[in-house]
Amino acid sequence: MDANTLSAEEKTKIVQVFGELRQNLTNYMNDRDFQMSNPQVFTFLIYAPVCLAVASDREVDEQEIKLLDKITHNIDVNTAVNIDLMEVIAIASEPAETMLNEEFNMRVDAELLFLSKNIDKYEDDIINSVKSMLKMDKDPTAETSLKNTFSKWFEFVIEKNTSKNKAAELEKIKNYKEKIGL
Repeated sequence: MDANTLSAEEKTKIVQVFGELRQNLTNYMNDRDFQMSNPQVFTFLIYAPVCLAVASDREVDEQEIKLLDKITHNIDVNTAVNIDLMEVIAIASEPAETMLNEEFNMRVDAELLFLSKNIDKYEDDIINSVKSMLKMDKDPTAETSLKNTFSKWFEFVIEKNTSKNKAAELEKIKNYKEKIGL
């Protein structure tokens, strides 16, 4: 996707999506006292389904912390968001005072753990954000689509889960997927 080839309608959609994402994440970012750039928001939300799945039983046990750490340990904004996508999402405005990518990369795994442990407070905001991100999918059936990525995260976490109450967690994840539109 090249920013120069986007139609006015596509550009408007990107601006609207990032407006929704920022609005949905306002409470989280205010509580955590930082602002994310658009590429950081995008990267953060790519991994948000992992947090929903990990916290689906409302407990984050030691095994889930290790799994979360394994998944999020080496997140890098520049790897998660290629140059073409950076140009596209730069169409949407962002706050003037955002953290540097280096700071984001150092703290994103801790933020995703915090989100997992505090999902009750942010669940609706995260679900709405992930749902809004799906509007950016040009081809939701593509292997690399956001829809496919989010579905794979849910499936991966539940596959690795050894919880005592796996049936209840599966039901909760099914509910999340329905709310998101997966």
